[in-house]
Amino acid sequence: MKRTLLIFLLAVALIFSCKQKTEKADIKEESGDTLIETSTQSEYKEYGSDLGPVFSPDGSEIAFYSYLNSDPSVGRIFISNKQGTEFRLLTENDTIGMHTEPKWSPDGSKIGYTSFLEKGARIMAINTNGEELKELVSVSENGYHMFSCWDNQGEGYYFFHWPEGGFTPDAYYAKESDVVQLTSDGISCRPQLARSGNLYVSKIVDLENNIFEKYRVDPKTKEAVKVPEIDGFDLSGNHFLINREQEEGTTIILEDLHGNDLRALGIVSHKGIMFTTLDPEEKYVAYNTSFDDGAEIHLLEVETGKISKITSNE
Repeated sequence: MKRTLLIFLLAVALIFSCKQKTEKADIKEESGDTLIETSTQSEYKEYGSDLGPVFSPDGSEIAFYSYLNSDPSVGRIFISNKQGTEFRLLTENDTIGMHTEPKWSPDGSKIGYTSFLEKGARIMAINTNGEELKELVSVSENGYHMFSCWDNQGEGYYFFHWPEGGFTPDAYYAKESDVVQLTSDGISCRPQLARSGNLYVSKIVDLENNIFEKYRVDPKTKEAVKVPEIDGFDLSGNHFLINREQEEGTTIILEDLHGNDLRALGIVSHKGIMFTTLDPEEKYVAYNTSFDDGAEIHLLEVETGKISKITSNE
């Protein structure tokens, strides 16, 4: 878990260093109809890293974010089929910012994501046909807002925020214009909601040494209970996923909400893999390789152990 959180914080630090030419993004009023046409990814971008894969609720598609070229300050959200043969650029009408970590709504109709700007970061939502782009709630001017997940009804969403000036995150829940602050310790980030309704946050213990602890938070009472038995960082459905590195690569372990290792889903040859996610039927695992390995999105078939590339940055 320490390694995954280290990668996450390094990614945040990288994004902080990215500078845009405009304070706020203009949202185009053009129709999004052209965005539903599928194509090859190379028609949209030059070489760039692909990160943060997440399966659609029916498991047929994968959303991810990608650098459009070698400049890491320009990124957009893409959607691919599971075979990696058809792509569409989803956030073309959000004209600036580094768009990161897309999250599907439970019915598959919307995607929430974070857009890092020159000052701060905003959270956005867009329909999966590329229409109805809108900015979500804001806690502070020029503050950093990171979209984490939708609630299980798709009516509200969880995010974390810290004000300009330092990394002091807290978890929040929002529904329309109503915002509820769930933590107030300045060390709580990345709220994740299980299908069961359990909400988890990662609390900073030692940022310099990248030590975090997992807590379960009651959204109504805001009571936080430490669950040190959980080793996984990425939550899919009612399971956490553990990336356990060995000499031959990385074993991906399925962990339940009580911290019990249930089974190995497979072994991949890469180390330092990131953003591991499981499809709803638990037949496939998507992940991206490290930056040193091109930051490509790969797909592991659990039953056969076959690995295929969704994106290629060779």
